[in-house]
Amino acid sequence: MFKKKNHGFFCCCELCKTKRKTSLWYMGSLLAFLVIIFYQAVLLILFTTRINAIILLALLFWVLIGFARILF
Repeated sequence: MFKKKNHGFFCCCELCKTKRKTSLWYMGSLLAFLVIIFYQAVLLILFTTRINAIILLALLFWVLIGFARILF
């Protein structure tokens, strides 16, 4: 009766993609990550430290995964 539909984190069906595109929480978090990435890039230009580079790489990776989940 209540069968699980297996729509997990990596689900790429059209319904899940549409939900991600229209979700304000999802798009807001991606926008927040982009703002943080630009902030970290400015800090990296002004003060080159290893921790800023690692944080920037991790945030850029998360944003790319978020956009890839929308597109594919």
